[in-house]
Amino acid sequence: MIAAQAAIPMTVVGGFLGAGKTTFLNRLISEAEGRYAVLVNDFGAINVDANLIAHHDGTTIALTNGCVCCSVGGGFIEALGGLLDAGGKFDHIIVEASGVGDPWRIAEIALVEPMLRLNATIVLVDAARIEMLLADPQVGATVRSQFERCDVVLLNKIDLIDRLSLERARDVVEQVCSNACVIETSQASMPNLASLHQRPARSPFYAQPCAVDSADHEITFRRWSYQRDGQFDRSRLALALAALPPELLRLKGACRLAGEANSALLQMAGRAWSLTDAGSEESSGIALVGIGTTSLPDRLELDDILDHALA
Repeated sequence: MIAAQAAIPMTVVGGFLGAGKTTFLNRLISEAEGRYAVLVNDFGAINVDANLIAHHDGTTIALTNGCVCCSVGGGFIEALGGLLDAGGKFDHIIVEASGVGDPWRIAEIALVEPMLRLNATIVLVDAARIEMLLADPQVGATVRSQFERCDVVLLNKIDLIDRLSLERARDVVEQVCSNACVIETSQASMPNLASLHQRPARSPFYAQPCAVDSADHEITFRRWSYQRDGQFDRSRLALALAALPPELLRLKGACRLAGEANSALLQMAGRAWSLTDAGSEESSGIALVGIGTTSLPDRLELDDILDHALA
Protein backbone atom coordinates (compact mmCIF):
# COMPACT_ATOMS: atom_id res chain seq x y z
CA MET A 1 0.00 0.00 0.00
CA ILE A 2 2.86 2.38 0.78
CA ALA A 3 4.43 1.83 -2.64
CA ALA A 4 1.10 2.50 -4.37
CA GLN A 5 0.70 5.82 -2.54
CA ALA A 6 4.27 6.86 -3.39
CA ALA A 7 3.89 6.09 -7.09
CA ILE A 8 3.84 9.11 -9.41
CA PRO A 9 0.65 9.44 -11.50
CA MET A 10 1.33 9.44 -15.24
CA THR A 11 -1.01 10.76 -17.93
CA VAL A 12 -0.46 10.02 -21.61
CA VAL A 13 -1.69 12.55 -24.19
CA GLY A 14 -2.20 11.22 -27.72
CA GLY A 15 -3.93 12.22 -30.91
CA PHE A 16 -3.28 12.30 -34.63
CA LEU A 17 -1.16 14.97 -36.29
CA GLY A 18 -2.67 18.43 -35.87
CA ALA A 19 -5.26 17.46 -33.25
CA GLY A 20 -4.09 20.13 -30.79
CA LYS A 21 -1.79 18.25 -28.40
CA THR A 22 0.72 21.10 -28.21
CA THR A 23 -1.96 23.66 -27.31
CA PHE A 24 -3.25 21.32 -24.62
CA LEU A 25 0.25 20.84 -23.19
CA ASN A 26 0.80 24.60 -23.22
CA ARG A 27 -2.34 25.00 -21.12
CA LEU A 28 -1.30 22.29 -18.66
CA ILE A 29 2.14 23.85 -18.20
CA SER A 30 0.86 27.40 -17.74
CA GLU A 31 -1.84 26.35 -15.27
CA ALA A 32 0.08 23.62 -13.45
CA GLU A 33 -1.17 22.89 -9.95
CA GLY A 34 1.84 21.16 -8.46
CA ARG A 35 5.15 20.09 -9.94
CA TYR A 36 4.76 18.52 -13.40
CA ALA A 37 7.29 16.70 -15.54
CA VAL A 38 6.29 16.86 -19.20
CA LEU A 39 7.91 14.53 -21.76
CA VAL A 40 7.36 15.77 -25.30
CA ASN A 41 8.53 14.68 -28.74
CA ASP A 42 9.67 18.19 -29.61
CA PHE A 43 9.40 20.87 -26.96
CA GLY A 44 10.48 23.47 -29.51
CA ALA A 45 6.78 23.79 -30.31
CA ILE A 46 5.81 24.23 -26.65
CA ASN A 47 5.13 27.89 -26.01
CA VAL A 48 6.75 28.45 -22.61
CA ASP A 49 6.73 32.02 -21.30
CA ALA A 50 10.34 33.24 -21.14
CA ASN A 51 9.69 34.65 -17.66
CA LEU A 52 8.78 31.14 -16.48
CA ILE A 53 12.03 29.49 -17.64
CA ALA A 54 14.62 29.01 -14.90
CA HIS A 55 17.07 26.92 -16.93
CA HIS A 56 17.27 25.50 -20.46
CA ASP A 57 20.03 23.04 -21.44
CA GLY A 58 18.68 21.92 -24.81
CA THR A 59 17.27 18.67 -23.45
CA THR A 60 15.37 19.90 -20.41
CA ILE A 61 13.56 23.13 -19.63
CA ALA A 62 13.35 23.81 -15.90
CA LEU A 63 10.54 26.20 -14.97
CA THR A 64 10.28 28.58 -12.02
CA ASN A 65 7.06 26.87 -10.87
CA GLY A 66 8.98 23.63 -10.29
CA CYS A 67 7.84 21.95 -13.52
CA VAL A 68 10.16 20.59 -16.18
CA CYS A 69 9.79 19.82 -19.90
CA CYS A 70 12.04 17.07 -21.22
CA SER A 71 12.56 16.20 -24.88
CA VAL A 72 11.92 12.54 -25.67
CA GLY A 73 14.43 12.82 -28.49
CA GLY A 74 15.58 9.42 -29.71
CA GLY A 75 13.85 7.25 -27.12
CA PHE A 76 10.96 7.48 -24.72
CA ILE A 77 12.29 4.77 -22.40
CA GLU A 78 15.62 6.57 -21.99
CA ALA A 79 13.93 9.93 -21.31
CA LEU A 80 11.51 8.50 -18.76
CA GLY A 81 14.19 6.40 -17.10
CA GLY A 82 16.47 9.40 -16.77
CA LEU A 83 13.65 11.38 -15.20
CA LEU A 84 12.92 8.69 -12.62
CA ASP A 85 16.60 7.98 -11.90
CA ALA A 86 17.22 11.67 -11.25
CA GLY A 87 15.10 11.33 -8.11
CA GLY A 88 13.03 14.45 -8.70
CA LYS A 89 9.81 14.68 -6.72
CA PHE A 90 7.00 15.30 -9.17
CA ASP A 91 3.27 15.44 -8.54
CA HIS A 92 2.50 14.28 -12.06
CA ILE A 93 4.26 13.05 -15.21
CA ILE A 94 2.66 13.89 -18.56
CA VAL A 95 3.81 12.17 -21.75
CA GLU A 96 2.97 13.34 -25.25
CA ALA A 97 2.69 10.43 -27.66
CA SER A 98 3.81 10.86 -31.25
CA GLY A 99 1.11 12.06 -33.64
CA VAL A 100 1.26 8.70 -35.43
CA GLY A 101 1.96 6.63 -32.32
CA ASP A 102 -0.26 4.47 -30.14
CA PRO A 103 -0.65 6.18 -26.72
CA TRP A 104 -1.60 2.90 -25.06
CA ARG A 105 1.84 1.41 -25.81
CA ILE A 106 3.27 4.22 -23.66
CA ALA A 107 0.55 3.94 -21.00
CA GLU A 108 1.43 0.27 -20.46
CA ILE A 109 4.75 1.35 -18.96
CA ALA A 110 2.94 2.86 -15.96
CA LEU A 111 1.16 -0.43 -15.34
CA VAL A 112 4.39 -2.37 -14.86
CA GLU A 113 6.73 0.30 -13.44
CA PRO A 114 6.45 0.38 -9.59
CA MET A 115 7.40 4.07 -9.46
CA LEU A 116 4.45 5.04 -11.69
CA ARG A 117 0.65 4.89 -11.54
CA LEU A 118 -1.40 5.29 -14.71
CA ASN A 119 -3.77 8.19 -14.23
CA ALA A 120 -5.41 8.47 -17.65
CA THR A 121 -4.88 8.12 -21.37
CA ILE A 122 -6.22 11.20 -23.18
CA VAL A 123 -6.68 11.40 -26.93
CA LEU A 124 -7.29 14.69 -28.74
CA VAL A 125 -9.39 14.73 -31.90
CA ASP A 126 -9.76 17.40 -34.58
CA ALA A 127 -13.56 17.51 -34.79
CA ALA A 128 -13.47 18.85 -38.35
CA ARG A 129 -11.25 16.05 -39.69
CA ILE A 130 -11.95 12.94 -37.62
CA GLU A 131 -14.55 11.37 -39.94
CA MET A 132 -12.32 11.91 -42.97
CA LEU A 133 -9.24 10.55 -41.18
CA LEU A 134 -11.00 7.38 -40.02
CA ALA A 135 -12.21 6.72 -43.57
CA ASP A 136 -8.78 7.31 -45.10
CA PRO A 137 -7.38 3.93 -46.26
CA GLN A 138 -3.81 5.00 -45.47
CA VAL A 139 -4.17 6.54 -42.01
CA GLY A 140 -7.55 5.29 -40.79
CA ALA A 141 -6.18 2.24 -38.99
CA THR A 142 -3.56 4.35 -37.20
CA VAL A 143 -6.15 6.89 -36.04
CA ARG A 144 -8.54 4.15 -34.92
CA SER A 145 -5.82 2.38 -32.91
CA GLN A 146 -5.18 5.55 -30.89
CA PHE A 147 -8.65 5.26 -29.37
CA GLU A 148 -8.08 1.76 -28.00
CA ARG A 149 -8.32 1.74 -24.20
CA CYS A 150 -8.27 5.54 -23.91
CA ASP A 151 -10.12 7.06 -20.96
CA VAL A 152 -10.86 10.56 -22.23
CA VAL A 153 -11.38 11.96 -25.73
CA LEU A 154 -11.07 15.71 -26.16
CA LEU A 155 -13.22 16.51 -29.18
CA ASN A 156 -11.21 19.58 -30.09
CA LYS A 157 -11.57 22.67 -32.31
CA ILE A 158 -15.37 22.66 -32.01
CA ASP A 159 -15.37 26.43 -32.55
CA LEU A 160 -14.37 25.82 -36.18
CA ILE A 161 -17.42 23.75 -37.18
CA ASP A 162 -21.20 24.10 -37.02
CA ARG A 163 -23.50 22.25 -34.63
CA LEU A 164 -24.56 19.61 -37.15
CA SER A 165 -20.93 18.77 -37.99
CA LEU A 166 -20.10 18.63 -34.29
CA GLU A 167 -22.91 16.16 -33.62
CA ARG A 168 -21.66 14.02 -36.51
CA ALA A 169 -18.08 14.11 -35.21
CA ARG A 170 -19.23 13.13 -31.74
CA ASP A 171 -21.24 10.20 -33.13
CA VAL A 172 -18.21 8.99 -35.07
CA VAL A 173 -15.97 9.18 -32.00
CA GLU A 174 -18.46 7.38 -29.78
CA GLN A 175 -18.74 4.59 -32.35
CA VAL A 176 -15.03 3.82 -32.18
CA CYS A 177 -14.56 4.33 -28.42
CA SER A 178 -17.85 3.81 -26.63
CA ASN A 179 -16.24 3.49 -23.17
CA ALA A 180 -14.36 6.80 -23.15
CA CYS A 181 -15.52 10.09 -21.69
CA VAL A 182 -15.93 12.58 -24.58
CA ILE A 183 -15.38 16.26 -23.75
CA GLU A 184 -15.89 19.07 -26.27
CA THR A 185 -13.02 21.58 -26.31
CA SER A 186 -11.53 24.47 -28.25
CA GLN A 187 -8.26 26.37 -28.09
CA ALA A 188 -9.88 28.95 -25.81
CA SER A 189 -11.46 26.33 -23.55
CA MET A 190 -9.26 23.45 -22.45
CA PRO A 191 -9.70 21.48 -19.21
CA ASN A 192 -6.96 20.96 -16.64
CA LEU A 193 -6.01 17.55 -15.32
CA ALA A 194 -7.96 17.97 -12.10
CA SER A 195 -11.22 18.39 -14.02
CA LEU A 196 -10.71 15.33 -16.19
CA HIS A 197 -11.92 11.83 -15.53
CA GLN A 198 -9.56 9.88 -13.25
CA ARG A 199 -8.57 6.44 -14.38
CA PRO A 200 -9.93 3.61 -12.16
CA ALA A 201 -7.44 1.22 -10.61
CA ARG A 202 -6.52 -1.60 -12.97
CA SER A 203 -4.51 -4.73 -12.44
CA PRO A 204 -1.01 -4.68 -13.97
CA PHE A 205 -1.85 -8.03 -15.53
CA TYR A 206 -4.02 -6.07 -17.97
CA ALA A 207 -0.89 -4.90 -19.74
CA GLN A 208 0.25 -6.54 -22.92
CA PRO A 209 3.98 -7.00 -23.68
CA CYS A 210 5.37 -3.51 -24.14
CA ALA A 211 6.96 -2.54 -27.42
CA VAL A 212 7.17 1.23 -27.25
CA ASP A 213 10.56 1.48 -28.91
CA SER A 214 10.05 -1.38 -31.36
CA ALA A 215 6.98 -0.02 -33.16
CA ASP A 216 8.17 1.01 -36.61
CA HIS A 217 5.88 3.77 -37.86
CA GLU A 218 8.27 4.40 -40.76
CA ILE A 219 6.57 1.43 -42.44
CA THR A 220 3.32 3.41 -42.61
CA PHE A 221 4.63 6.97 -42.70
CA ARG A 222 7.45 8.89 -44.33
CA ARG A 223 9.35 11.81 -42.90
CA TRP A 224 10.76 14.81 -44.73
CA SER A 225 12.92 17.63 -43.48
CA TYR A 226 13.55 20.94 -45.21
CA GLN A 227 16.41 23.23 -44.19
CA ARG A 228 17.61 26.40 -45.88
CA ASP A 229 19.73 29.39 -44.83
CA GLY A 230 17.42 31.88 -46.53
CA GLN A 231 13.99 33.39 -45.88
CA PHE A 232 10.51 32.84 -47.21
CA ASP A 233 8.50 35.44 -49.05
CA ARG A 234 5.16 35.38 -47.21
CA SER A 235 2.95 35.57 -50.32
CA ARG A 236 4.98 32.96 -52.21
CA LEU A 237 4.91 30.70 -49.17
CA ALA A 238 1.11 30.71 -49.19
CA LEU A 239 1.14 29.51 -52.80
CA ALA A 240 3.77 26.87 -52.06
CA LEU A 241 1.87 25.43 -49.11
CA ALA A 242 -1.25 25.16 -51.26
CA ALA A 243 0.81 23.27 -53.84
CA LEU A 244 2.10 20.66 -51.41
CA PRO A 245 0.58 17.21 -52.04
CA PRO A 246 -2.30 15.89 -49.88
CA GLU A 247 -0.07 12.95 -48.87
CA LEU A 248 1.76 15.41 -46.61
CA LEU A 249 -0.17 15.16 -43.34
CA ARG A 250 1.80 17.50 -41.11
CA LEU A 251 4.46 20.18 -41.45
CA LYS A 252 5.91 22.32 -38.70
CA GLY A 253 9.01 24.23 -37.72
CA ALA A 254 10.71 27.60 -37.55
CA CYS A 255 11.33 29.91 -40.48
CA ARG A 256 12.37 33.43 -41.28
CA LEU A 257 10.14 35.71 -43.35
CA ALA A 258 11.57 38.44 -45.53
CA GLY A 259 11.21 41.88 -43.98
CA GLU A 260 10.21 40.58 -40.53
CA ALA A 261 12.46 40.80 -37.48
CA ASN A 262 11.39 37.72 -35.57
CA SER A 263 11.35 34.12 -36.67
CA ALA A 264 7.95 32.52 -37.24
CA LEU A 265 6.47 29.17 -36.26
CA LEU A 266 4.83 27.39 -39.19
CA GLN A 267 2.15 24.80 -38.36
CA MET A 268 0.32 22.87 -41.08
CA ALA A 269 -2.12 19.97 -40.70
CA GLY A 270 -4.00 18.78 -43.76
CA ARG A 271 -4.71 21.86 -45.85
CA ALA A 272 -4.91 24.23 -42.87
CA TRP A 273 -1.83 26.19 -41.86
CA SER A 274 -0.81 29.12 -39.69
CA LEU A 275 2.19 31.37 -39.13
CA THR A 276 2.71 32.80 -35.66
CA ASP A 277 5.42 35.04 -34.26
CA ALA A 278 7.95 32.85 -32.43
CA GLY A 279 9.09 35.90 -30.48
CA SER A 280 12.76 35.20 -31.15
CA GLU A 281 15.51 36.46 -33.45
CA GLU A 282 17.69 33.37 -32.84
CA SER A 283 16.70 31.40 -35.92
CA SER A 284 18.79 32.45 -38.93
CA GLY A 285 17.07 30.31 -41.54
CA ILE A 286 14.40 27.70 -42.16
CA ALA A 287 14.07 24.31 -40.46
CA LEU A 288 10.86 22.37 -41.13
CA VAL A 289 9.90 18.78 -40.45
CA GLY A 290 7.07 17.00 -42.30
CA ILE A 291 5.41 13.64 -42.07
CA GLY A 292 3.20 11.96 -44.65
CA THR A 293 1.95 8.68 -45.99
CA THR A 294 4.15 6.22 -47.87
CA SER A 295 2.80 7.81 -51.08
CA LEU A 296 4.55 11.08 -50.25
CA PRO A 297 6.50 12.28 -53.31
CA ASP A 298 10.27 12.25 -53.45
CA ARG A 299 12.12 14.68 -51.17
CA LEU A 300 13.57 16.61 -54.10
CA GLU A 301 10.09 17.26 -55.48
CA LEU A 302 8.91 18.56 -52.11
CA ASP A 303 12.05 20.67 -51.71
CA ASP A 304 11.44 22.24 -55.10
CA ILE A 305 7.93 23.34 -54.12
CA LEU A 306 9.18 25.21 -51.05
CA ASP A 307 12.26 26.52 -52.84
CA HIS A 308 9.88 28.51 -55.04
CA ALA A 309 8.77 30.36 -51.90
CA LEU A 310 12.25 31.60 -50.98
CA ALA A 311 12.77 35.34 -51.04
